[in-house]
Amino acid sequence: MLRWIRQQLGFDPPHQSDTRTVYIANRFPEHGHYVPQKFADNRIISSKYTIWNFVPKNLFEQFRRIANFYFLIIFLVQLMIDTPTSPITSGLPLFFVITVTAIKQGYEDWLRHKADNEVNGAPVFVVRSGGLVQTRSKNIRVGDIVRVAKDETFPADLVLLSSDRAEGSCHITTASLDGRPT
Repeated sequence: MLRWIRQQLGFDPPHQSDTRTVYIANRFPEHGHYVPQKFADNRIISSKYTIWNFVPKNLFEQFRRIANFYFLIIFLVQLMIDTPTSPITSGLPLFFVITVTAIKQGYEDWLRHKADNEVNGAPVFVVRSGGLVQTRSKNIRVGDIVRVAKDETFPADLVLLSSDRAEGSCHITTASLDGRPT
């Protein structure tokens, strides 16, 4: 009972093991029973919409704005009740604002899709099967050893194993994360 309460409150996530094993360079054990673990992939998705959810999700986002919702209610009331003003006087401006905003948000999301594809398709060098293999950033898996050269962007969350500098140091810029220069 106590475990169920802790899971409901978020203290104990369900079905989570106390330990996890990461095989370096994806060298799995030859003997014994190996159960592959599920890890998140390395794809970056910063876009909000897909082709399939653009219209409903965009309309939901737009009518969450109080002004758009207010004019929608006014338009619906004018449609149902005989009023001295035409429903076109409130419906047409609302339709224009919704359409222009949807086009703008669609274009911005398309640019995000392009930027995501560029980052996810960036070439990286990974140690696999005992050799250095070139792959795309989105194909990096947990346990891969990644070679990052000077002035390259880190393609994933990485642990620094070694550096070619004499003292073994590494300078990292976080400007792309926090927006501040070094």
